[in-house]
Formats: sequence, structure tokens, C-alpha cells
Amino acid sequence: MAGIRERFGGIDTPAALLGMFAAFGVLVFLGALVTAGAAGITYQLNAVDVEGNIVQLSLVGMATALVLVFSAFLAGGWAAGRMARYDGGINGIGTAIWALLMIALFGAIGWFFGTEYNAFQRAGLPNWFSQLRGDGVTALTVSAAVLSVAAMFGGGYVGGKFGEMFHQRADAAIADASDRANTAHRRRETA
Repeated sequence: MAGIRERFGGIDTPAALLGMFAAFGVLVFLGALVTAGAAGITYQLNAVDVEGNIVQLSLVGMATALVLVFSAFLAGGWAAGRMARYDGGINGIGTAIWALLMIALFGAIGWFFGTEYNAFQRAGLPNWFSQLRGDGVTALTVSAAVLSVAAMFGGGYVGGKFGEMFHQRADAAIADASDRANTAHRRRETA
């Protein structure tokens, strides 16, 4: 089994990319649910609004956003771990790395060409790099961005490990069935 893991394990880039898309999809869905149904609870994923203005963050909004980010990347990491089969934790972290690169890419596009070109900002997706510039940056803004990135990586890793555990149980069941079949075959040969 170690040879198979060595051969097929490691970083699986397509699994991590698809995990990133799954995480963003879950984040949008959960955010829409919270916005539509939570009585008075709002989440604040970004400290920058659609027009590029820095807004005041609330602790409840930040905490809700952290739970949403962790949950979304838990799901995305799980998807990556299931697709990759082995090394789910690494591939869950890969999901978060790809997401961070996309956030940085769209932040840079918004920085150089104008905020109207930052699709993440306009879609309500994470836009943490854009909120770290300007005069209105506070310690709370920076802390929110750092905690969100930590929640993203933590959720991706844990989700990836959960996805990998499914395959560990399946592999153990296959090995057990194979051992029983081999034992039964040997008994028939010796009888």
C-alpha cells in the first residue's frame, strides 16, 4: 500500500483547483443564506465595499465571516481530498493557496486598472488585499484579513484530511476483502 501511496500521492493540482472552485461556490451560497435569512446578522467578508470605500467592521460580522470562510474551505478541502485520494491535507492547503493567488490576482487587476475590474470585489468574494491599502486601514482590518486567511488554510487542511479518510476506510475494506478471499482460496487448495 505504501508503494501505491508514493506513486499516486502528493500534490494534485487539478484536485486543488476544483476544491478552490467548490470552496468559492459554498462561500457564495452560505453568504447568500446568511444575508437572506439571518435575523439581523450580517457578515463582513471584506472591509472594502463595492465602490472601494473602507467600511467599519463589527466583531459579530467578522466572526460570522470567519465561520463562513472556514466552512467553505472545509468543503473545498474535502472535495480536493476526495479527488486526490491521498495526501488530502496537502491538497486542501493547495485549495487555499490557489484561492489566495486568485484573490491576489484580482486585487492586482483592481489596483492597476480600477476597482470596477476587480471581479472578486464586485461579486462579494474575498478581497483582502485591496482592503490593506489606503488611509482607512486599521489594526482591526489587518487582523480580519489575517484571521480570514488562517481560517481559509485551516478549513482547507481539515477538510482535505476528512476527504482522505474516506479513501483510507475504503482501502482498508478492500484490503480486508482481498485477505479473506486469499485465505479462502488457500483453504480450498490445501483441502
